[in-house]
Amino acid sequence: MSFAGAVWLAVQENLYRGTCRGPARKISDSSDSDGIGEESRGCLNSFDDYFLSQCFHLSRQCLTFLLDYVKSRLKQDVNDAASTEAMTLATLYFYAHGFLPSKITDMVGLEHTSANEAVNIISKVLADMAPKFITFPVGYNDRMGVAQGFKNISGIPNVVGVLGCLHIKVNPPPAEESLFLNTLGYHSVMVQVISDADGNLLSIEKCSPGGALEQAVWERSNICQEFSSFQHGQTWVIGGRGLPPGRHVLTPVEHSQVKSSATRRFNTAHSQVLTSTQYVFGSLKTRFQCLRDLGIVQANALEPIARIITACCVLHNISKKFSVPLPREPILEPVHPAQEVGKGGEEYPFRYMEKTMEDMIEICFGNAGDEVEQEKNIKDKHKPNGAHS
Repeated sequence: MSFAGAVWLAVQENLYRGTCRGPARKISDSSDSDGIGEESRGCLNSFDDYFLSQCFHLSRQCLTFLLDYVKSRLKQDVNDAASTEAMTLATLYFYAHGFLPSKITDMVGLEHTSANEAVNIISKVLADMAPKFITFPVGYNDRMGVAQGFKNISGIPNVVGVLGCLHIKVNPPPAEESLFLNTLGYHSVMVQVISDADGNLLSIEKCSPGGALEQAVWERSNICQEFSSFQHGQTWVIGGRGLPPGRHVLTPVEHSQVKSSATRRFNTAHSQVLTSTQYVFGSLKTRFQCLRDLGIVQANALEPIARIITACCVLHNISKKFSVPLPREPILEPVHPAQEVGKGGEEYPFRYMEKTMEDMIEICFGNAGDEVEQEKNIKDKHKPNGAHS
């Protein structure tokens, strides 16, 4: 992940210090040797690790961290720590399974009639955690650390992320069905995501109707503006054919322009990296099955759904940090057909990047030796990121 482990330790230390001192403590002022207050273990102590994993697709340690974090954020609004815990566990069950039966709300001590409100409240708290847990590498050393990961698996230098659009099925408002119809023929909302070579999420953007053009979403995104102003140096993100080339997005060479073994080798390496998004998105939907179908979208009201998606993305990074295995092998996301790329509003400012791309391909792939052996090495080195954690 792009932030150092020390940041995580500091977050946890401050969190536990804050939650273990407050007047809301109702069980004991003592704490375990690992620094986690007994209060945070309330409901979790009633269940074994296997049951917690099956219910929430998260480990006990990860759940304890999340409960403490949420309690620290809600202690001013919800004085009853048990209520906060019940709301959080119910929400996490909904994320994991896509529904919330009454037997689960009864188990955690939450009135079933309050379940929807609980999901909304906790989703907002978790989504607000995004700036701390979904971070793009901003310093030179951090960027080069991420870039080295991509260089190791593909041979492509200066890549700081792979760009993709996560689609989640929804039932759109009747008057707006065409806006939500995506290129695979179903209605969805989409979120632009950038991930690193290990499957950690580095950037997520605002939720859009599934029929939006990927190029338009990218060009309106905050991260695109940061690249355009060179906040991330002369680096690339790997993108598909539905994105404009030469603007810090490294797209494959068009088939009609492939005239050398170097470009063929580059396209093979590019494809291997780009398809890692299938594993990342498949992992998200395997751990958080609510992302398979988020149900009805109200007209002009994407925010509740966007909060759930962002919350799940935050939890994805946290679960990877805690090395929580997936509940089962992920079902890979299908590839959406490339959309037609328009000229855009800035046709020339980044044209020189295309020349940079050509030079890079020649330098990095022009003397790569036997083409078959090169492709074999790429496939051997590139494992399905995010498929098992």
